[in-house]
Amino acid sequence: MGSQTLARGALTVSRTHPPSTPTRASPSGRDHSLSAAAARVLRLEAPAAASSTYLWNRLLGLLCSGSGAPGPLALARRVFDAMPERDAVSHNTLIACLSRAGHGHAAERARTYSRMLREDGVMPTGTTLSALLTVSGGDAASACRGFFRQVHAHAVRFGLCSNAFVGSALVRAYQRCGDADAMFGVFEEIDEPDVVCWNVMIDACARSRRAWRAVEMLSRMCRGGGVADRFTLASILKACSCGHDLGLGMQLHAWAWKIGSESETATCNALITMYLKCGGGVHSAANVFDGISEPNIISWTAVIAGLVQNGLAMEAAGFYKHMVRVGEKENDFCFTSVLSAFSNLASLEHGKMVHCRAVKAGFCFDTILGNALLDMYFKCGSSADAQFVFDAMQAHDVVSWTAMVVGYGRHGEARKAVECFRAMVDGGFKPDSITFLAVLSACSRGGIVDEGLNIFRCMAEDHGIKPDREHCACLVHLLGHAGRLNEAETLIRKMGLQLDSFAWESLLSACGIHGEVELGKRSAGKVMELEPWKDGPYVLLSNMCAEQCQWREKETLRGRLDYSNVRKDAALSWFPVSEAN
Repeated sequence: MGSQTLARGALTVSRTHPPSTPTRASPSGRDHSLSAAAARVLRLEAPAAASSTYLWNRLLGLLCSGSGAPGPLALARRVFDAMPERDAVSHNTLIACLSRAGHGHAAERARTYSRMLREDGVMPTGTTLSALLTVSGGDAASACRGFFRQVHAHAVRFGLCSNAFVGSALVRAYQRCGDADAMFGVFEEIDEPDVVCWNVMIDACARSRRAWRAVEMLSRMCRGGGVADRFTLASILKACSCGHDLGLGMQLHAWAWKIGSESETATCNALITMYLKCGGGVHSAANVFDGISEPNIISWTAVIAGLVQNGLAMEAAGFYKHMVRVGEKENDFCFTSVLSAFSNLASLEHGKMVHCRAVKAGFCFDTILGNALLDMYFKCGSSADAQFVFDAMQAHDVVSWTAMVVGYGRHGEARKAVECFRAMVDGGFKPDSITFLAVLSACSRGGIVDEGLNIFRCMAEDHGIKPDREHCACLVHLLGHAGRLNEAETLIRKMGLQLDSFAWESLLSACGIHGEVELGKRSAGKVMELEPWKDGPYVLLSNMCAEQCQWREKETLRGRLDYSNVRKDAALSWFPVSEAN
């Protein structure tokens, strides 16, 4: 009896002693209290505590109630291992905690489930399988695809497939790893899907860019007597945005009025995104924003991002300034959208102001925001500031490295671009096709021929990426501008680019630089054959003939241009005119 009383006293430590203010440098007071509680319970003798599984579960639940931080998670493992008897609640609590801790704990999560079945002989519940199916992102989901299928098999074995809770988790898991067939198959097995399950399915269709399937699901839901809520409406509007279906989006806007959701924040945020993505006009989006009863940061960010996507960077910047004036606090997504606006405006001063606000708000080391800052500084012409941001970032991803390669390449610093590429590979990052296009473009601009050829070779041999037309065109441009015209022509034929006008245009331009008229004629002939409406090949070849004093050839080309009815666009110039006194 005394031991059970001690256990109850340990469980109330966190309530009777208020926690101190948490800091980044030390654990929170709550963690200290939980540590003390765990230590006291772990000192109990097993016979006295054997009958108090409920109390053990309460302590385990308190330790696992956070986000899966290392300290409480380690204590939770100790408490779990010390429990004299574990039931489904014990296993479900620890598995859910490991799920929240991220993809790095996937193996331990599977081992805990295995112990549940083999050591403790406990049958899984819907909560167990749902926790096992929880992942934090698309990459983690792709890595766990095989595990998802095993959990699905266990759901079939234990008769839990028709459970709406398990079905929703399976639908979400298969959607995240891109297995659409399995996703739809699981949904059809659910006996009586509730509104939450329907919403998960509609949202999954929207995220998979299957707008018509999302609409079909909504129709089935309504025909079956289901009642849509604001989450349903937000999900189906997301599908309209992905499918750029303005007509359907406007019908759903009318439906929102009908069911009284026209001023709810979540619905209005989805409507704003829909109108700006589907070409419904800025005024329509502005009217929706004005009708929101309580706009949040998502509302403001949706408008800013939509304006940037529609090429209205100046308006986006003005809207952001208005947001700051009314006292709305930015988040990382808002900062990213605003930086895109100032990048498009090439406004370094305003970009630095936003950077300062991000530092003040504590977002300076965020990877996504750091990538946006890299893009902004390079577009505004400050490669030194971009390098400073890159060095200050706590974590880099492929996008970060690619942004550095692109930025240095555009600024004519080809050597630095190649150095960044080499450092990226040496650091264990896997470059993608965009990264290779960026570094090949940098080599082309900088005339680094041998380095560019080596990178092109390792693209397929070392990284398994098949070069596409843009990569080959970059290499043609690189060889051509270095005067290696025959190699460039051989590359076009070897890579099967005979029907690619872009590659032949690159070679034609190089022939113009080096005065290679005969090869230029062949290249121009290919472009004229593939794209007869273009005037560029005629003009380039005509200028080449003029430079070589081949006046008869030049007149012949001019005549062919007139005869073909291809219209040459007149050149335009501009110059400042001072006002008259």
